[in-house]
Parts: sequence; structure tokens; C-alpha cells
Amino acid sequence: MYCGGCGQLIPPGQQFCPNCGRPVVPPAAAPGAPTPWFYTRVHRHIQALSILWIAYGVWTLFGWLIALSIFGGFLGNYFGHWNHGPWGEFGPFGGMHWLVPIITIVLIGRTILSVVTGIALVNRLSWARILAIVAAFLTILKPITGTVLAIYTLWVLLPGPSGQEYEQMAPP
Repeated sequence: MYCGGCGQLIPPGQQFCPNCGRPVVPPAAAPGAPTPWFYTRVHRHIQALSILWIAYGVWTLFGWLIALSIFGGFLGNYFGHWNHGPWGEFGPFGGMHWLVPIITIVLIGRTILSVVTGIALVNRLSWARILAIVAAFLTILKPITGTVLAIYTLWVLLPGPSGQEYEQMAPP
């Protein structure tokens, strides 16, 4: 290899040109050579993926709180204090007083799963890839935002080489 500044022959293993002191720039990788871990698809997308999972969890909970307030206004404070509302058993949710608390618990669980997935991915924990894949399969049927996030997650993390790339990134 020759120095890019003075043209002097540089012995192998040198980091600086012995003649002019210029840093040695390694040659570009040959086509077909394995790329370093910092150029992989997983590395390029893991930060965005973790932020999107955290944002999705917050968005899910925020959307449910807005829905509760809108339903409460339309239905005459039907959901206030989880009571029977002004219509008693003949209202739109007559006989299903358990429905709103169950939906709330499920959505809080989904929010916790999403936020934990995002935090685990940003910290590159060894089990985060599997958790993200499971969360993606659980979220894939949630229209628009959930489906898009699930497809993006599966595209980044599901292929076999992605598992090897993620293992290289994960701390020991």
C-alpha cells in the first residue's frame, strides 16, 4: 500500500506513513467480503426501531385516554367511576360493565410491552430481539400504526443473518 500524500511505500500494519506522518486509510472492502457490524441493516435501524416502539406504547395509551373522554362525553359520563351510567342496563353497554376496565388493562399491558421492547432494544439487551419479534406478531393486526411497526420490526430483526448481527451488537 502507498501513502495518499507522498506516495511512499507503507509497510503492512502501519497506521501512519513513516515519511510524512499522514494516517493510513485502509482500502475499501472487496465486493463479497463480509461487512463490518457497524454497517449492517440491524445496526442502521435499531435506534429508530427502539424509538418507534416507545412512541407506539405512549401513543396507544394516549389514544385510549382520548377515547375514554370522548365516549364519556357522548354517553353522558357513562364511564365515570365505572358506574352504570344514566341508562342503567338499557344503555349501549348494558350488562357489560366489565368491558371498559378489561380494555384498559389490556391496553396498559400492551403499552408496557411496547415501552419495555423499545428500552431493551435501545440498550441492545440479548433477549430484546426475541421480545421485539413476539411484540411485532402480537401487534401486526392493529390497523395502520401497529401493522406498519410490526412489518418494519420483522423486516429488520426476523431474518437469520439479523440474529447474528444483533448478537454482535449486544453487550456480553
